[in-house]
Formats: sequence, structure tokens, C-alpha cells
Amino acid sequence: MSTQQMIPIWSAGILTLLWFTLLFRINRNTSATRRFPGFLLAMLCWPVVVMGELWQLGGGASVLLSALSVLGIPLVLWGAYRNLMAMIWRRPALLRWPFWAGLITLTGLLVAQFFLLQDDWQQWAGFAPTGDPIRNWSVYAGGLLTSFLLLYIGIVLIEQVQQYHYELPMQVVDTEMYQLKGIAGSAGFMVAMAFFMVVLVAGVAFGLLPFYQWLAWFHLGIALTLLILLSQFSRAQKVSPSPFDHHALSNAPKMSEARAQAILKRAEAAVISQKAYKELGLKLQTFAERADLSASDICLALLAIKKTHFRGFIYQFRMKYAKQVLLGSDAKLDSVTKRLKLGANGTASQTFLRYLESRR
Repeated sequence: MSTQQMIPIWSAGILTLLWFTLLFRINRNTSATRRFPGFLLAMLCWPVVVMGELWQLGGGASVLLSALSVLGIPLVLWGAYRNLMAMIWRRPALLRWPFWAGLITLTGLLVAQFFLLQDDWQQWAGFAPTGDPIRNWSVYAGGLLTSFLLLYIGIVLIEQVQQYHYELPMQVVDTEMYQLKGIAGSAGFMVAMAFFMVVLVAGVAFGLLPFYQWLAWFHLGIALTLLILLSQFSRAQKVSPSPFDHHALSNAPKMSEARAQAILKRAEAAVISQKAYKELGLKLQTFAERADLSASDICLALLAIKKTHFRGFIYQFRMKYAKQVLLGSDAKLDSVTKRLKLGANGTASQTFLRYLESRR
């Protein structure tokens, strides 16, 4: 093979070394695999995506392995998706049909390639055809389907992270402690890569890009994208799975004002008795269990009566306590602000300053 032909093969070897490094890192930080299902499946299925190129790196040559590589992509995506859903929802409603549809359709396309193009496999440079979209439709359809699956799941991951962050104030007080870092960005990179792969496959199919090693680079691009995504999942992150069942909440009868008032009265008494306003990182689920209340009922009562969320509810008590500390001692504003997280970097928030101004 020429040096140009060896570049994608060497690149596959480098990516595999990075995968081994990530695997070693995960073994040292086992929380990623023990707490959330799906991650281990995604990690173990990743090498399938580049197994054709790795086989060539070892001195072999197999068109079949190169073709079968795409079957690992839906499995890695399913593992990553399942891992994210377990991180952000206590009772996740999993979306299974895209993965099953993708896996079954890709398998059918590979069977079609085997029967329709088996005689041409050994003639393809780099184990991939170029041009002639009518004859090679099964190869190009597999590439496009994989790209669109990557695109769709990337969008789903971004939407789930955004919804999690949107609902954080409803279920935790100190939202900055539970924010997911890196996953939305890596999913956005996956969406961009999927668009690029669609252009690549379409260009090769219609003869606009006479790129004979396009399938190897196709596998490498997706493998790199998935490895970046998995590296973000391997990070030690503090999360708060949402306790809300949105389907049950949407079908639940409207809470009466009297019941909402009663729930708030019990919640306020629990805040005072537990001194919950002093607790950093307090979660609604934890507070509700201590107060013998439903997390959903507290959330609905706060929205109905006070037009606020759990974070705002506890912040009112926290600001009142902070003011008492400032008036009753020689404590400094920045130290109290930092201890009770009423601002950023020890600087009091505008909300807290307005509270102090309005209650002089």
C-alpha cells in the first residue's frame, strides 16, 4: 500500500490507542460504568466501527469486516443515549425505535450488498465503490442512513440536555452544582459531522468526489465523533435525575388552591425544622422525602400559589437567614454570600442585594 492509503489505517490505530486510554481512565473512575447503564455497551462496541481498518493494520484485508463496521454505530449510539437518560431522569422514557430501525435496516442493506455486489468487492480500491449510484445503491444508502441516524440522535441528546438544564431550578437549589458539562457540545459536533458525512456520501455516489478511500475516512470520522462523545460521558459529573413523571403530571387533575396551600404550609414548616436553607446542593427529592411529601406535589403547589420553583422557594429562606446573620454579627457580606451561594465568586447577586434594599 502507498503512504496515502496507509494514512487512514494508521489513524484508526491512533484512535484505538486513545480508546484504550479512555478505557483505562474509566477503570480508575468506575462511577461512570456502575451508576448508569449503557455506557459500558457503548465503550465495548466502539472498536467495531474501525475493525475493518484495524484488520488492515494487522496485515489482513477483509471487505466484509469493513462493510460490517456500520453495525457498531447504532449500538454505540444506543449505549450513549441510554446512559444520558439514566443520568437525567429517575424514570426515563426511552426512545427505542430509531436504534432498532437503524440496526435492522443497515443489516438488510449489508445482506443486499452481499448478494448484489459480492463479485465487485475485491475490485474496489479501499473497499468502497465510487459513482454508479444505481448499481451501488445499497452501499450509499447505508452511509446516508448512518449519517442521518447520527444526526437525529445528536439532536435528541442536545434536546435532552437542554430540558434537563431548563428543569434544574424546579428540582435543585444550587443549579451550578448539577449542570452537565461537555455532552451538549460533543453532541453538537456529532450533528455537524453527520451533515459533512451526508455531503461526502452524496458527492461520492454522484461522482463529484472521486475519493476511493471515502469509506475508511467515513468510519474514522464517525469513530472520532463517538470517541469524543464517550470521553464526555466518562467525566466525573454530579447530576440530579429529575423526579418528575411528565406523563403523569400532564394527566393529573388540577390541584385545588386549598390543597396547594396545605402542601406549602407543610413544606415551609419542613424548611424551618430541617434548616434546609443552610444545606448546599439540596435536591427537591431529598427534601420531599424528609417532609413526607411528593416532589411533584411541591412543584405544582409552588407554581400554583407562589409562581416560583423550588430554587426560588428555598432562596427566599436563604436570603432571610443571610440577612439575620449580617444584622446579628460582624460577618462580611462576601463571606456570607459565598457560604450560602447567594452569588457568584463571593459577589452578591442582584436578587440578594435587592432583597436587602427592600427590607431595610
